[in-house]
Amino acid sequence: MNPTYNFIVPFLLILIIATAEMATAIYAPSLPTVARYFHISEAVAQWTVSINLLGLALSGPIYGPWSDCYGRRIVLRTGMGLFLLGSLFSWGADSIHVLLISRFIQGLGAGVAVVVSFAVVRDLFDEKKSAQVLSYMGMAIALSPGIAPILGGYLTCHHGWKMCFGVLSIVATAIVLLLCFWMPETLPEKKRSHFSLKAIRRGYWKVFQNKRFLMVAMIPGLMIGGIWAWVTALPVLFIGYLDVPIQHYGYYGFCGVAFYVMGAYINSRIVNHFSLKSLLVFGMGLCIFSTCLLVAAGYGNVKNPLALQALGFPFALGMAFILPNGTALAFSEVREGLGTSSAILGSLEMALGAFAIFLVGRYFDGTITPIAAIMLGATALSVGIYACLNRNAFNSEPT
Repeated sequence: MNPTYNFIVPFLLILIIATAEMATAIYAPSLPTVARYFHISEAVAQWTVSINLLGLALSGPIYGPWSDCYGRRIVLRTGMGLFLLGSLFSWGADSIHVLLISRFIQGLGAGVAVVVSFAVVRDLFDEKKSAQVLSYMGMAIALSPGIAPILGGYLTCHHGWKMCFGVLSIVATAIVLLLCFWMPETLPEKKRSHFSLKAIRRGYWKVFQNKRFLMVAMIPGLMIGGIWAWVTALPVLFIGYLDVPIQHYGYYGFCGVAFYVMGAYINSRIVNHFSLKSLLVFGMGLCIFSTCLLVAAGYGNVKNPLALQALGFPFALGMAFILPNGTALAFSEVREGLGTSSAILGSLEMALGAFAIFLVGRYFDGTITPIAAIMLGATALSVGIYACLNRNAFNSEPT
């Protein structure tokens, strides 16, 4: 295969998705500071995360069909340009309303990252190779939201929370330039669909008729919701209630990322020796174990940050087996319209993430209990969906 496809394209996709992830991770330690800066509640401050994910969820269904019609490259350029615009507006925000609008615009742009990147991977690789590539991408991508809170805590402490968006603006500018000069087109014109509202409507109708794809996609979608509940509420708990210094919070988060990276590496090494379904089940088992321990810690009134973070390590490890394998299994149910299917998957993940953040903001009480309950609920639903699918032999994957 062309070396460009083996290295340059995955590198650009990693950079794009990592930056979209960083948009929240670098900002998460700032949430208590933002609440004080605008004289708002912590729940309202968390809306700046929810509305970003809402933008991601709404824009995905647009980017998918566009990329099927006009190619992946031009759509990536458009989305990341919009992300840059939202980052610049967030950098200069002087009210919570401006920040909310800017974060929404940023989310509209960031929606291109997962949707088109997943479609590019499936343009180039088969099911097994896709799972392997997604694992390698996951390792690199995980490092960004792992390092980002450390950087965000430092920037907020020494330069103010707005500088987080200044850094994002600089990185986004570099990405737009790289897309203009480095990114090749991965969808040949002969494979593109004709653009029309009727064709788009027909494409989405076909995806929504693919019940097996939708059900498999719910598994990584629900788990993304669980991880967003953890990512957005944990800094509020640790910094606001457990007296962890803002500049130190990122180190706690990085430990969890290290477990995800370790799991992603293991998954990439063994994916050719085990079925994707077996690896998916293993990941869900780890997540069930972790969330049950966290719920028990909540009822036991455990308030040690190190202990709570350690109990979340199996969840991070399990996610490394769920996300790449669950995504690859979902796409194995798709025969055409990868961009549209990818849009549905990306929007589903972001919508469930936004809903999880809403729930944790609504029920957060200064303890780990509501966070753990949402994570456990997401995992239990995923297990139930898998059991239902497995009973009906949801795909024909060779074991």
